Amino acid sequence: MPTLTRALSLVDADELVALTRDLVRIPSVVRPGDPDANEAAVAAYVERWMRGQGFEVEVQAVASGRPNVLGVLGERGATPTLLLEGHTDVVTEGDPAAWTHPPFGADLVDGKIYGRGAADMKAGLAAAMIAAAAIKRSGVRLGGRLIVGALVDEEGDMLGAKHLCTTPLGRELSAAIVCEPEQNELCLEQRGVVWARVTARGRMAHGAMPEAGANPITALAALVADAPRLERRLRALCTRSRYLRPPTVTPTVIAAPVAGVPQSNVIPAAAHATLDVRLTPGPDAAAVAKEIDEACRRAADRAAGVTIDWAPINGFRLATRVERTEPLVRAMVGAVRRATGRPARWGGVPGSTDGTILRMELGIPIVTCGPGGRLIPHQVDEHVDVAELVDAARIYVAAALAYLKP
Repeated sequence: MPTLTRALSLVDADELVALTRDLVRIPSVVRPGDPDANEAAVAAYVERWMRGQGFEVEVQAVASGRPNVLGVLGERGATPTLLLEGHTDVVTEGDPAAWTHPPFGADLVDGKIYGRGAADMKAGLAAAMIAAAAIKRSGVRLGGRLIVGALVDEEGDMLGAKHLCTTPLGRELSAAIVCEPEQNELCLEQRGVVWARVTARGRMAHGAMPEAGANPITALAALVADAPRLERRLRALCTRSRYLRPPTVTPTVIAAPVAGVPQSNVIPAAAHATLDVRLTPGPDAAAVAKEIDEACRRAADRAAGVTIDWAPINGFRLATRVERTEPLVRAMVGAVRRATGRPARWGGVPGSTDGTILRMELGIPIVTCGPGGRLIPHQVDEHVDVAELVDAARIYVAAALAYLKP
């Protein structure tokens, strides 16, 4: 029996569904201030499962109760090294009463698994785990190394991906498949993001005598009004993409005062705003920063006595793009056809992922491809289609074998 045929035959749909449901049932919402609300329990499950399958396992302590878990197949030192990447944290479930199915019940109904993280992204992680297990069970000797990475904190500061990039195992990576929910499309581009935290500083005064102060809120109002202009300037810098929305600038937070109790008759000394800046490939961090600097200067000019500065929250996550000529991309195009019998479909990632960090820090090619509707993450009644889940595992098997060339 051909190697690929044998490996694909070992992708057990029932086992994959059961694993996905087990992962969804383990709440891994990170709640600041609650030391028990983290990824520890689900990471421990993943570690036990990987060791049970005979993987070489490396556990990396990223923060208290927040370990990366990496399962490795292949001989030490063999190249290239392919990462199948998923994350173990999920966003808040919100009000459980708003859900039709319990957010951590992992109900299986009409071919769909329901629950927080079902799509984003315990399904993708489970598909990667089962794909690697199928390859190991097939007995094939890989022409390189295959790593399944279950990383922490993707929904926050991406600490897990950042930590991985500093480790010997991370620095050995040659390419990565990011298993985020993208309807199993091959996404070679993803938008970047800069969260610009803007601080306007003026002078406190009585609300009845505004001439005695300098109102920072006026400056932030000018900045918000100028957001469409900033958006247009960034669009002029960025490359047009067939698969991504053009750059956007969205005010998301305005708060005043910065210190003290809000009072209706007090002009505050300072005020904050946050601009959610989304980017397509093209400009570097310096070019983006220059445009935000200019927008802040224009706003300050319209509010006498007010100064404005800003800083990026969590740094710059620039947009990424990988060319179709990359060996990983070619491997995945063939893998989709062999695993599903259908041609590959192309897409783009509307936000940033751990792949953003891998691309920026390591310079390796990344392709984002995973089960789950692109619009369903972070919503109530989040779910994943079982058929899409199984296809994803089969695609990962075929892609890994094509890229690592047994």
